[in-house]
Parts: sequence; structure tokens; C-alpha cells
Amino acid sequence: MSERAAFGPNLRRIRIQRGVSLEQIATSTKVPAALWEGLERNDFSRWPNGIYARSFVREYSNAVGVDPESTVDDFCRWFPQGDRRAEAVIRGHAEIVGHDHLEWRDHVPPVAEGERRGSLRAADKATPGQHTTFSQMFVRVRRALLRA
Repeated sequence: MSERAAFGPNLRRIRIQRGVSLEQIATSTKVPAALWEGLERNDFSRWPNGIYARSFVREYSNAVGVDPESTVDDFCRWFPQGDRRAEAVIRGHAEIVGHDHLEWRDHVPPVAEGERRGSLRAADKATPGQHTTFSQMFVRVRRALLRA
């Protein structure tokens, strides 16, 4: 079984070992048990996308007592519902306000198959004198704050 296919079943196994029922999780999170059953089967057809999906996975992780950060990272790596890129949201907002000439692109470097945290890996590999796009943003913010 691949890591992707084992994601939900592993969470189910841990939940059962720790004696937590889906009803307990549904009650504490106010999310229907049917969605949690879908998580445990890797069926995300009825799940939301983006930050909401990541929030659901984080709540489930907390409820069963596993590390929420690594669980969310694995979810984002294997399933498109956890996509952290902002392009779809930015384009949706631009469409709402009628902005026709949007030149937004998520600057995500190419990554290996299954690895969805490419920008973090690129930042780790940056040479000391080289600034990534992400670090350049902080440099600009710091300069603006120093001028204020």
C-alpha cells in the first residue's frame, strides 16, 4: 500500500487504538461523522478545499492525539484538497471585482512527484547570500517598518 493510500486508514487505526469514536470527534468538532469516515477512506469528494480542509485534518489530529503539523503536511502532500497555493483564491477575487489583467503566479519551484512543499525545500537549499522570494518579502517588510 502506498503512503498516499495508507493516509486515512492509518489515522483510523490510531483512532481505534486510542479508543476515540467518530461520534466523539463529530461532537467536539461539529463536523458530520460522514466526513470523518471519508477521511479514513481517503474519500474527499464531499470535503471542502484549502484552509478548511487543512483545518478539518488538524482538528481530527488533535482529537485522536497525533501530531497535527505532520498530519496536515502529509495531507497537503498527497491530496489536492489541502493545496496551500494562493493562485485560485487570488484569481477568484480578481474575477469578482472585475480585474481583467491579473499577472499573479504562485512561485513554486519544480518538485519531486508527491512532494507539495517545494517552496520550503527550495528555501532550505538556498545559498547564504541568496534570498528566496519568501525571504525577500520579510526584508521589504523590515525596511518599511524601520522607515516608519
